[in-house]
Amino acid sequence: MRKLLESAILFVTAFFLVLPSAYAQEPVVSAQNLSASTMLENLFTQIPALMQLVTAVAYVMGMYFIFYGIGLLKQYGESRTMMSHQHTLKGPIIFIVIGTALLYLPSSVQIGLTTFWSTPNPYGYLDQNSQWTSFIQACFTIIQLVGTIAFIRGLVIFTQLGGHGGHHPGAFAKGLTHVIGGILCINIYQFVQVIIQTFGLPSILP
Repeated sequence: MRKLLESAILFVTAFFLVLPSAYAQEPVVSAQNLSASTMLENLFTQIPALMQLVTAVAYVMGMYFIFYGIGLLKQYGESRTMMSHQHTLKGPIIFIVIGTALLYLPSSVQIGLTTFWSTPNPYGYLDQNSQWTSFIQACFTIIQLVGTIAFIRGLVIFTQLGGHGGHHPGAFAKGLTHVIGGILCINIYQFVQVIIQTFGLPSILP
């Protein structure tokens, strides 16, 4: 089952990365116009495709965890019929819940956002009037992608709590840190505003 999941993830990655590049025209970049700002802006243009890739991988992992949880439920039912207490419901429930959260990733992220903000608005900024503003948008969009990956990783870490090896020390705290950090990165605009207002710093946002 794990090999099937790895194969599916590799297929999705190849589909979103290799196939589009076959039809894309590579821009000409010289050493004179290559800079950190240019690299970030070029990466910014690829963020939608990368976000689709991350979401697709989350869907595949979600389906895998759900089927794996159903398999654990079957083992639990069989162990109950044989009067065995080696299996518990904790593992199947954790895998099914985490799989559902990954399968409905946008809704899971929205729930996480509304937990910290009453009216979250991850893309609610921007005034496109200056090069500085475009640079900030590129940086923040990349941070949002990293936050989405961290959120998914946090959910995956939670599945360690339902593994056969028992409780993994620090797994819950590590997973919760990734989930909270991912949420803060996804809503980076409002998070930065909170930090600025809390410490009375000059605003860097136009």
